[in-house]
Amino acid sequence: MHNENEKVYKILVAVEETSISHNAIEYAFDLCSRLKDPYSLSIIYVIALNPETNVPFLHSLDKANNLDILLDAKEAVGKIREFLEKIDNIYPDVQYDFIEHEGQGAAGEILAEYIPQNQPDLNLLIVGSRNLEGLKKVRLLFSVLSLF
Repeated sequence: MHNENEKVYKILVAVEETSISHNAIEYAFDLCSRLKDPYSLSIIYVIALNPETNVPFLHSLDKANNLDILLDAKEAVGKIREFLEKIDNIYPDVQYDFIEHEGQGAAGEILAEYIPQNQPDLNLLIVGSRNLEGLKKVRLLFSVLSLF
């Protein structure tokens, strides 16, 4: 492991169940396998639920839709975990955490709120998604990232 005085490079990979995300995961694992310094690698899957409304009819629809979103997320997470097992066989020395984070709103906005609250000293964000909606804040937060 590493001692408390060593700088640990913290890497977060935001994924969904797509080939682009698979590429992002593989890139992160390859990067970590080459690092000589200590690192922390986290893979995050954001579950973006519909915000609750106070309108009775819409509230019921949102609740039903959120159940569908959760079922879809469970399936996607299962596929991502399967892919991680395959990558783990290629890079057996790379250690990582898998995070499922649930919130209301757009996935990019949820991620933009998650990072300063849970990983304020993050060094590198890798986004494995075509959907850039809500990521403007993240781009502002990480306009200059470096592993040095």
